[in-house]
This record gives sequence, C-alpha cells and structure tokens, in this order.
Amino acid sequence: MAVIPGGRRSLSRGLAALAFTAVGAVAVVCAARTGAPAIPLSGRAGPTPRSAVLFIGDGMGQAYVTVTRVARGGSGGRLRMDTLPYTALCRTHSSDSPVTDSAAAASAMACGQKTANGVLCEDATAIYAKRDGRKLESIAVWAKKNGMHVGLVTTTTVTHATPAAFYANHRDREAEDEIAKQTIASGFDLILGGGRTFFAEDLRAEARRQGWEIVETADELRAIDDPGRHVLGLFAERHLPYQPEIEAGHKQTEAGKTAEGMPGTAAGGSARGGEGRDATRTAPTLPEMTRWAVDILKKSDRPFFLMVEGGRIDHAGHANWARTLVDETASFDEAIGYAIDTLDPKTTLVLVTADHETGGLAMNGYPDEKDGIWSLYRDPFGSKGDGPYPVITFSSGPGTTRQKHEPPHGPDDPRPSGIALESAAHTGVDVTLYAWGAGAEQVHGTLENTAIYSLLRGYLEGRPLPR
Repeated sequence: MAVIPGGRRSLSRGLAALAFTAVGAVAVVCAARTGAPAIPLSGRAGPTPRSAVLFIGDGMGQAYVTVTRVARGGSGGRLRMDTLPYTALCRTHSSDSPVTDSAAAASAMACGQKTANGVLCEDATAIYAKRDGRKLESIAVWAKKNGMHVGLVTTTTVTHATPAAFYANHRDREAEDEIAKQTIASGFDLILGGGRTFFAEDLRAEARRQGWEIVETADELRAIDDPGRHVLGLFAERHLPYQPEIEAGHKQTEAGKTAEGMPGTAAGGSARGGEGRDATRTAPTLPEMTRWAVDILKKSDRPFFLMVEGGRIDHAGHANWARTLVDETASFDEAIGYAIDTLDPKTTLVLVTADHETGGLAMNGYPDEKDGIWSLYRDPFGSKGDGPYPVITFSSGPGTTRQKHEPPHGPDDPRPSGIALESAAHTGVDVTLYAWGAGAEQVHGTLENTAIYSLLRGYLEGRPLPR
C-alpha cells in the first residue's frame, strides 16, 4: 500500500478545508435568503476588515501644498501629507474640456468614468443642465450596498458638487434643493457639512422618519457616540465659515465664558457661508469633524468608507485669498494627520488628492528665507526697470483690486492676479495623489483621476483592478 506523505495530517487539513468551505457556502446562502448585505471578502481566509478614506482638497494644486508648507514651516518644513510614502500624478480633464469643474472631477473619482462639466455621476452622454446621461454608481453607494459603513465630511454644503458626487445623480450640480432629497435617500451613516438652507422643514421631517438624527452645532455632534445612529450635520446655512473665522469665533465664545460665566455673543456671522446662526461660534472645524467621523466609524464592527473634503480651499483660491487658503490647506492637512495617526495601515487605505487646481497660484522670485513668502522681491541683478513684485501671485481672479467681500485676514489676504476676473478660473494642470496604508503601493506613475475609483474598489474587494 502506498504511503501518503503527511498521512493523517494531510487528511485532517483536507477535512478542515472542506468543512470551512461548507460553512462559507451556508453563510452565503443564508445571506442571500435574508437579504443581508455582503461584506467584501479578500482571499480565502474569509472577511477582512478593509476600510478606506479619501481626502479631497478642492482646488488644492501642488503649489497650494508648497505654499502652505513654506508658510507654516519654512522651506525645510513638512506637512503631514508630505509623509505619505506613495505618490502619483493625476490627470484632471473632464469628458468635454481640458479643464474640469468639481462636479466632473468628483464624479470621475467617485464613479470611475469621465463626465461633462457640471454633471454629477451620469456618463458622458449627459449634457449639463439639459439632458441626463446613464446613471453611474459611486464607490460610496457601492460600499453601502456591500455592508460597509459610509461617511462624508465637507466644509461646503453637503449638497455641493464634491460631496454630492458620492451619492447623487443629476445633470445639474446647481440643483441643490433637488440634490438634498438624494442626501436623505442615501442612507449613509454620517454626512457632515453645511447647507441648512436646502433642507426645508418637510425634508427634515422626512429625514427623521428615515432614521436620520440632525445636528447643527459642534457640541451636538460631540454628544453622539453611538455608531449605530445616522447623523446629518448641518452646521451653517450654506458653506461653513473659513478656518480663521471659526477660530476667531471660538475664541470670542471662550472669552465670553471666562468674562461672564456664560457663552459670549457676537453679532453677525460669515458673509461667505456661516450666516444665520453665527456658525463661526458653533460650527466644528474640519479636523474636529474628521476626528469625530474616524472615531465613530472605528467603533463599529464593520469596515467603512469615508470621504473628507477640504472644500473651502477652493473658495479661498477663487477669491485670491492666499493667507486664507494656507489656513484651509493646513486645516485639511491636520485632518489627514489624525487619520494616519489613528487608523491601522494594515487594514486601511488612505488616499489624498485634489479635484483640480484653482487660480494658478505661484511662488515667484528668489526671496531670502528671513523675508518669507508674504514679502515683495526685487532682483538685485534684474533690469533697471524691474520693480519689486509679490512672491505669491495668481494667474487669474479678483486680485487686490476687485474684491467684493471682507477677507478673513483683511487687506493683506488677497494677492495680485494676472487676468482680472471676479472669480479665479480653474486650471488644467495635473494634481498629486498621495497614498498610505494597505494597497498604497499601487499608487505610482501618471494616472487618470478615474483610477482613484479602481484603486479604492480594488482594495476594498481584495483584488487589484485596472487603474
């Protein structure tokens, strides 16, 4: 009789494998019969708690990163995103233009297909505001269908182009009243940002009937520690105030508490999105929302997908407010830092990128380190007719002469622009994609922004997809 190497051990292993396969088959059948969502699997060992976080700095071209780094730490400084070990370039064009808007760019990242400017998650047959295309399914909707927890965090309205691309299908990004209905219908676990004005009382009542808990202040958000609740954070009438405005508002509140033992009062609010209930004093910052979202999602027993947008980076760029865009980018970077300090790199993929660049930000000349980047520079070897010029400039926008609103940092906030526009234009330059954690090694070379969808879904499914 032939002797089988391993004898009883091989037989035991075979029986164990057969038993495991049978148990897995029964589980799949039970899930199918009960309608329970399937959690993504990886390999042959069963479920793997794969999670992913996508950070989008709206308008945050590479010059924004460089200027923020130098402004905050000098030429030798480092941001948290600088420490992410893998990088690639991302091409940003839309299906109908070499220069994208946020709707088309976010749709490309969320759904893996290019579409026309102004369109949310419909294919390239759509015509902005005129004709619908075929509806596309976002990575967030896919994740929810597959049993994952899903969250969105933004400093814009939650119905704005970038967050909306992760749950809405619409031919017109400006139809925020209609998009708000899709916000409620998404069934996501948390959506945080601004935009109270788009949620009328009847829609809020419907949201509560569907299980949403609506919070409107940072204190109300912090009071929630149950990962089983669906949380809709509406912290301002429109966009959240800028980071320096919130910081100033919080200081006023603390000063009022110290002086009188009760919350301070301040007249008005942000003319750029925080109006109505003085969101400068009550709204959370982007790092605060991100910390809460990461912590609450980690408490759950399921993998998750989270998208975090630094949306007001772009708005500061459109206004040519250089100091404010540094504050917004630094706040975004702080949120990234919390994620990579807190999450497990063995089970979580973190991607950081921009949807496009705004305004053509540039850092010019050869200023001395001691003078910094907010100075004027005169080239000692230049032509006699060359006068001093600002180190920081924009290629388009209102510059210093067409400002219509009070900048958060006053008259020293705006910088000159070459093309005088009421609002700066986007540019078509490539943006950087940074990666950290499990699956991050797939990020290299030059990619279309649609590859971000493939990277996320491939990792969450446990199988590489064509980029």
